[in-house]
Amino acid sequence: MTQPRSQHPWMLVGCVLLGACAGTPRPRHEAPYRLDTVTNACRQSPAHCAALAGKETAGHTVAAAALTGQVVVRALEEPVRDLIDATLAGCADLARSEVLLRHRKDFTGQSPSKEECDQQVKDAAGRRVSRAMQLGTEMHQVARQCVEERLGQLRPGGFSLEPHYRYDFRSGQTQHIPEEDVAALRQSGNGGELLGTLVPDVVIHDGNPLHIQAVYDFKFPCFHLDDMPRWDAYPQGHPHHAFDQGRLYRTALRAPIARVAPRIGVQR
Repeated sequence: MTQPRSQHPWMLVGCVLLGACAGTPRPRHEAPYRLDTVTNACRQSPAHCAALAGKETAGHTVAAAALTGQVVVRALEEPVRDLIDATLAGCADLARSEVLLRHRKDFTGQSPSKEECDQQVKDAAGRRVSRAMQLGTEMHQVARQCVEERLGQLRPGGFSLEPHYRYDFRSGQTQHIPEEDVAALRQSGNGGELLGTLVPDVVIHDGNPLHIQAVYDFKFPCFHLDDMPRWDAYPQGHPHHAFDQGRLYRTALRAPIARVAPRIGVQR
């Protein structure tokens, strides 16, 4: 919930530090992407992509043309990075507190035990999952909403939530898949084509999703909060089974990466 401005003078400082007062808005398209129109043309010809993007985004041709290519890393100034770190850590704490309170009747104590985390329950979609997975999913949802609200005020247009990237090991090229394409694939029943894409929780950038400044992933352990959880390893059969998340993020996105967990905060 947005607090009254008089109670948070640091938000004005955040506006200046994070470029909210002169930030580059994230390019938005006037019409949804479809795989057989603009996106397909971009795949066939980057030059054609730039020309089409110029018509659709009213001047954001550089960002649109850079959907595929080398990632450009632009380092964050330390005060800016610290403010972003504090914002995300606060969202992680909020998410855990809110979700545990929501499920308070399900635990014998203030928080779930290891045995309770292992219990099988039904998630919001009616699927059988472990309670740890159920709570983690809900905490991610709350954290996402929190980040969207807080960074939306501090850094409009300078971040993406759960963006999709595809990395080509042979060419070293990284492709950003627009939200419209992701939605179109899922709605058409072709969501399987997203297998192998990288989906970090938060990417900080300068308005272009390939001009990356920092990458963050939330980690919500169910019962053990003393140590930062490790980066998730990809399972056998996955296109990236030889990697864990952290190693692949470093390879494909080339920017500083960090994990964010309740009580622990941010760890690089």
